[in-house]
Amino acid sequence: MPSDQTLISLPKIIGQNPDAPFSIHGNRTITRAELLCEAQALSENLPDKAFAINLCRNRFHFSIAFLAVLLRGQINLLPPNRSPRMTGSLLSLYEQSYCLVDTPEDALGTSFLVTGNNLDGSGNPLPALDIDKIISLSFTSGSTGEPKAIAKTWREFQLSAELALQRLGLQDRPLRMLSTVPPQHMYGLETSLFWPLFSALCVDSSQPFYPEDIRRIMDAQAQPCLLVSTPSHLKACCRFDVSWPQAALLLSSTAPLSLALAKRVEARFEAPLWEIFGSTETLSFASRRLVEEEKWQPYRGIEILPAGDKFIVKGGHLRDTIQLDDRFELDSRGLFTVQGRSADLVKIAGKRNSLTALNRIINEIDGIEDAVFLQLHQERLAALVVSKLSKAQILQELQQSMDAVFLPRPLHHVQRLPRNELGKIVKSQLQQLLKELELGQ
Repeated sequence: MPSDQTLISLPKIIGQNPDAPFSIHGNRTITRAELLCEAQALSENLPDKAFAINLCRNRFHFSIAFLAVLLRGQINLLPPNRSPRMTGSLLSLYEQSYCLVDTPEDALGTSFLVTGNNLDGSGNPLPALDIDKIISLSFTSGSTGEPKAIAKTWREFQLSAELALQRLGLQDRPLRMLSTVPPQHMYGLETSLFWPLFSALCVDSSQPFYPEDIRRIMDAQAQPCLLVSTPSHLKACCRFDVSWPQAALLLSSTAPLSLALAKRVEARFEAPLWEIFGSTETLSFASRRLVEEEKWQPYRGIEILPAGDKFIVKGGHLRDTIQLDDRFELDSRGLFTVQGRSADLVKIAGKRNSLTALNRIINEIDGIEDAVFLQLHQERLAALVVSKLSKAQILQELQQSMDAVFLPRPLHHVQRLPRNELGKIVKSQLQQLLKELELGQ
């Protein structure tokens, strides 16, 4: 049984001011009280099952569904994508599950449509929530293998949000947040649900994808906004040759930025660009503003420590010590630089490098739209590039920045790289693309 210390009132947690805005949904401003009414009304009509696969695309609908599932005592399943194959796999794996959708074409199996039209609520008292109970299972992107389920509690989400907001000075800034990140992804879940719940931020319910859509929404706002995005989206925005509205602040995650791109983004949007560092397993736990400092600063109470040939992170919002896949260089102040993932270290002709570092070098070449290195076998690297530059031009540029043993052989031009919604390379699709290119020669 949960103790009195772990049982909480949802209205008390979400904020003292029920009339404070939570979301902009079309032409409507949704208050926190209305959000709770919607969630309560939905919770009382949900199927009597254990798990809900939250596939809602609209952030307001997603938030209603997420909270409704909690109020019903169920667990949110948050897949890395909305493909029928992924949804079907979760429905089979979690037999007591159903889907919550706001777009009929996403429906599969037992599905419940979220409309966001129940602002009156039922008037029934809201149940208390156990903040140490598992409330969600997030699934890793599967970009480097099979997706893995990661369990999280309300306490972890709340503490992480409070630490991040404190670090970035966003607790009391009434900014409108615009995000390109799906709410099912841990980065999107943290920033577009839990950050607004514990601050004065108000999240736009949309999820713009193309640069023109992002620019149009920003331009329609009366005040500069907080833009939450990814390196691939920000790079695309910088290539989009239009006059951009000024932002109040920009946030990036999912992959480290290059200094050159960070400078271009700050100049284009006339705003500071911050990065947060984390993973599905850890939530975010560090930040930096690259134009001022290359090293990452952990949130208050967070420690990164060496553990043999690995590293661990502990403290802050984390329930347990977690082993990290990345390699770090730590300084005496506890700040760190990322040396790359343990799995991406390559050794050729006795010399070491990382695919992360090589990818950064090739993507900083003027005229490269997108590029990625991959290891064919122990003594050979390949690269796929999206560019109008010739192979000779690219190799000549690479020779200025890396040892000849790491030059890609072969180097293929492609129309686009296989990236998911977050801009991450999907390893299986990349390997298949390379196989097709090799066979076509």
